Formats: sequence, C-alpha cells, structure tokens
Amino acid sequence: MATRRSTGDENNASTANISRTRRARLVAEFEGELGIDYKARAAAAEAERRWQTRKTFIVWAIALIFFTIACQKLWTMGQKVDVPFSDVNPVHDLFGE
Repeated sequence: MATRRSTGDENNASTANISRTRRARLVAEFEGELGIDYKARAAAAEAERRWQTRKTFIVWAIALIFFTIACQKLWTMGQKVDVPFSDVNPVHDLFGE
C-alpha cells in the first residue's frame, strides 16, 4: 500500500509542536547555510534599540529646555505686570544694564 502524504494541516500542527529552542536552532542553522550571521544581526538590532533610546533622550531633553525657557519668560513677564507692555529683555534682567 502507498503511504499517505501529510496534508498542510498536519504539517502546520507538527511545526507548532516544535519547542522554541529547537525552532531557534533550526532557524540559526538555516541562516548559517544562507550565510546570514544571526549574532551580527542580533548585535545590529541591539545597537538600533540603543540609538533609538539615545534619540528619545535627546528629544526629551531639548523639549524640557524649551519648556523651561518658556516658563522663565512667562515668570519674568508676570513680574513686570505693573509696567504694561514692558519689553522682556533677559540680558537686562540678569545684568541690570
């Protein structure tokens, strides 16, 4: 008698039952045969995550600096309420020139 070939559902079920470590080992082996260095790819992904973190930190730092400057200007304007439409000149305010 002829043996029956596995259908797509049986094949998908068998792939779902492979453990994660075995699947990772098979993927690494397959990538190795293709010439893909998975360690270099993992290092590049980690470097990309670090760069994304640095960019986020830089953007937030700049935003906080601008926010601080705006708050300081508003506070300075609030101090000069007795003189309407007074010119806000931070150099004059700091050095008294």
